Amino acid sequence: MTSHTIVYLDQNYLSNMAKARLGFPMNKADSEFWQSLFGSLKAAVLADKIACPESQFQRKEACLDRRIEEAVVRIIDELSWGLEFNPWEVILRLQIEDAAFRFLGKTPPPIETWSIPFKSDPHAPVESRMEDIFGTKGRIAVSFSPPDEIIEEGRQSKLEFMDEAQEILNRYSNNPPSWSKLLLQNKKGVLDGFMGKLARESITQQLQKDSPLDKLSALDRYNDLVDLFNRLQEIGINTDKSEIMNFMESEELYNIPFVDINGSIWAAIAQYGCQGRKRGKGDFYDAPILAIALPYCDVIATDGFMKEIVVKKFHFDETYKCNVFSASKTDRQAFQKLIKELK
Repeated sequence: MTSHTIVYLDQNYLSNMAKARLGFPMNKADSEFWQSLFGSLKAAVLADKIACPESQFQRKEACLDRRIEEAVVRIIDELSWGLEFNPWEVILRLQIEDAAFRFLGKTPPPIETWSIPFKSDPHAPVESRMEDIFGTKGRIAVSFSPPDEIIEEGRQSKLEFMDEAQEILNRYSNNPPSWSKLLLQNKKGVLDGFMGKLARESITQQLQKDSPLDKLSALDRYNDLVDLFNRLQEIGINTDKSEIMNFMESEELYNIPFVDINGSIWAAIAQYGCQGRKRGKGDFYDAPILAIALPYCDVIATDGFMKEIVVKKFHFDETYKCNVFSASKTDRQAFQKLIKELK
């Protein structure tokens, strides 16, 4: 089977390629570069040199800008050919299960390594995805834009998420903890929001809302939480006694990739905030994106601030053996050169 270089493109790259395709006002050299880069990526995908998985965040982000939404979605389709990351909740749950086995000194059951992060094998030939997903070769299915009310819900959800993140940042700014404490607090926060007290409180609040959709979503989250604890019980962790608390505070759990990366990025953003940096529009939203992509991709294209955090501050590029590029002129040219030179 062909071995692909797994490449993840964040919204900065996707948006710029879309704007260049649509002829948006930009520097002529930039426009030519972004169009050329798309050509290089598409050629590498069709030649089975790279695979560009889609994440759950990309279309959500695309639909927030109606001007370029269709072009961004088209680019996603033409590069991913149906290859998708699992939702971050699924990835985190599977990593938690793996941590539970290691916490107990057990060997996890054998699985395909790609099945934790991806819905299908990223190393399968692109032609097989064309046939399996779209039923033909060389033609992409039409992507439909979600209704306005769904888009508005997504926008509000992102704004609420950003507001909550800013509240946390404000608390840190008022009483900055030590770096080690800040890092630990943020890793605990990731877990607490997924399977701890914060998760239960959030579900309770959502159940009290008037919207039937909110109630159904809360019930789904509750059932998922029950399923997770039942699974931990099956693995051997007694969820009725102190053992579960020991597991919840274990190195095995704190150091799983999603918690390690997500919690670390949040801590770094808070630290920079305490030092006076104003947060960017997508700072907190980038944390879960990078937490799912860094451990499973060979190459990531992101923004300059995130590259500074994951490369210079934490050296996650070395830990997870991933090349990280920003959208600076030097980086994006180096990124294209790497794509073109892949064998």
